[in-house]
Amino acid sequence: MVNLHRNRSRIPRVLGSLLVLAAGVLGTSASAGAATSGGQAPYSDPQSNGSIGLCNQAGQQITSGSISATPFAWRAVSTVAPPPPYNNDGRTAILMAYQPRQGLPSGEWSGQALTASARYSNPAVPMAQATAKDLSLANFLAAYPTSWNGFVQLRMYFGTSNAEQYTAHYPSLDVQVTGSTWHAVGGASVNCTAGTAISIETILLPTTTTTAPPATTTTSKSAASSTTTTHPKKGAATATTSATSASAGASTTLITVSVIVAILIVGVLAWFFFRRQPGGPPS
Repeated sequence: MVNLHRNRSRIPRVLGSLLVLAAGVLGTSASAGAATSGGQAPYSDPQSNGSIGLCNQAGQQITSGSISATPFAWRAVSTVAPPPPYNNDGRTAILMAYQPRQGLPSGEWSGQALTASARYSNPAVPMAQATAKDLSLANFLAAYPTSWNGFVQLRMYFGTSNAEQYTAHYPSLDVQVTGSTWHAVGGASVNCTAGTAISIETILLPTTTTTAPPATTTTSKSAASSTTTTHPKKGAATATTSATSASAGASTTLITVSVIVAILIVGVLAWFFFRRQPGGPPS
């Protein structure tokens, strides 16, 4: 006969074991979900070496912001120094954005520059400096929309005079876009004021100015030009017309006088001719 009392005593222990197992499974699932969504990017890049910190215009590190902000970040700071000879006096750094794509190695991702190259003062702390002419993250996303969990990879490439850009290894930062905002995933703390940097745009492009030249100088030159080129021509045309008219009038008067003189001469000759005839001139 089955011992019902003994079986009933085992039920609480069995239920407790099941609850513990369920809690463990839920905890593991929750940990895995947190690591995937907010702890790290869903990809790896074997060429990445070091990290990048982003700074605002006040020289403070930022880890989130609007995708419409122009520029995307005012300064990017690397946590690693460039290899020789990219740390010499001609050193430069540029901030790039790339579109991670599942099934493609990181070297084949599409990308675009977010800043121009910048010269920086501290060879141990590379910096890429932006200007108001540079792109927002929204500009990049319009050309290269996110295709892998909303992630964009930022890279810093090093350059120097008379050498190709160094892209074999680079510091990077993963950024995740959610709606109209972005936030950094991972990364490291940086000192935004560990040196100075200036964009090549600032060095090479002319400064825009709204100051107009003095109005008196412009007006004077314009008036002189107008007087010199226009008035003499009008005067010359008037003189020519007047001369032509006077010449035509003189010719007409001369013809008229000549005709009158000719008539008078003919009349006088005719009078003398008829006077010498036997019958005299007709009455």
